[in-house]
Amino acid sequence: MNRLVLALSAVTGGLSAALVPVLAVLLLPVDDYGTFALVFLVFAEGWSILLSAVADTWARVRAAGSSAGSWADYTGALAAVGAVAGVVTLAVGWPVLGSGGLAATMAVAVTATLYRQGARYHHAVEHGVRAVLPSDAVAVVVLVAVLAALLLADRSLLTSLLVAWAVSAVAAAALFTRGALRGGGPVGWYRRNRRTVRVLLGESLLMDAGATGTPVLVAPVLGLYDFGVYRSVSSLSVPIQLLIDPVRPLISQVSLRRLATARVAGGLLAVATALTVVGYLALEFVVPAVLSFSPVLSALSDFAVPCGLFIGLQFLTYVLGILARMRVAHRRLLVGRAVHTVFAIALPLLGAVLGSASGAIWGFVVSTGMTVVIWTALLVGAARGPDPAPAAPPQAGTLVPE
Repeated sequence: MNRLVLALSAVTGGLSAALVPVLAVLLLPVDDYGTFALVFLVFAEGWSILLSAVADTWARVRAAGSSAGSWADYTGALAAVGAVAGVVTLAVGWPVLGSGGLAATMAVAVTATLYRQGARYHHAVEHGVRAVLPSDAVAVVVLVAVLAALLLADRSLLTSLLVAWAVSAVAAAALFTRGALRGGGPVGWYRRNRRTVRVLLGESLLMDAGATGTPVLVAPVLGLYDFGVYRSVSSLSVPIQLLIDPVRPLISQVSLRRLATARVAGGLLAVATALTVVGYLALEFVVPAVLSFSPVLSALSDFAVPCGLFIGLQFLTYVLGILARMRVAHRRLLVGRAVHTVFAIALPLLGAVLGSASGAIWGFVVSTGMTVVIWTALLVGAARGPDPAPAAPPQAGTLVPE
């Protein structure tokens, strides 16, 4: 029964997190997707900061056997990060989207989604995956229902998607408000967890210099259309979100000794290989035959080989990155991320200058491969010494991956 619940949570949780970018890839024209992707970078940055300053900080402190704060403290910090991200979304989105109404709608969606996903993280660990299923289901069902209604009313694709995202995010976040927002807020949270926040946030900002800063640098070189194609490669990691995001809190509690077993390490490599092959076959054969209605996917089918490699490498990057943030010593974590950032910025930018969209995409793929190498080296080094954050026993109702 536990395996069934875990699988159901993976599906609904992954859909709730990934459905918006998936629909953007499937429905939007390439130019509109490029516009959407530029503003969506604010959400990506907000989620990265929220993970570092709040969610992963809480998980790392918990794994060490201590307490980072109460549920009220945690949600107060979540709300603060979400609100700031919403304001930035409004400021960036207004000129980029060309509409204050659309920018405000996206700001609401970003704020509510960040709060919901951070709250979901906490509940999945503390209360088990059953506790997050209702919110996941609401997010998916409301999004699809509102989007369908707006499209039937002949509203534009971009407007319909943003409104549906905002409504569904608010509805799903409302399920995590009980007992929330009564703590000391972000200042109290930071004072209590200053050391861990500094380390994880510093590492995150280095990562974001590559993940968020690189697209900003590449966009003027490529132009809006080619940038839309280049940026949509990152959306191919959606299958990874479907697999991992719902169980990220549980992965964060896995010990290095367990990771080093042949069963787990071999399983990770097998999944990465399968994702690479499936990604290539889908873009090379399925998209032209079945999904040719999607302008973005049709454009990506010309880059099936690098895109397939990216999907497999990104899976490894995601899993190993979660574990490194929990288990690798602070200084080594920062050094590793700094080295990664150099590759993440230089390679796609150099590729864009020398080879336009194709060069940028290959540079992006190679930089992702370098990240896998870096995380692997750091985890191997950590496994040879004492585990800096031994996994705490799971609380009642919490599932641990087999």
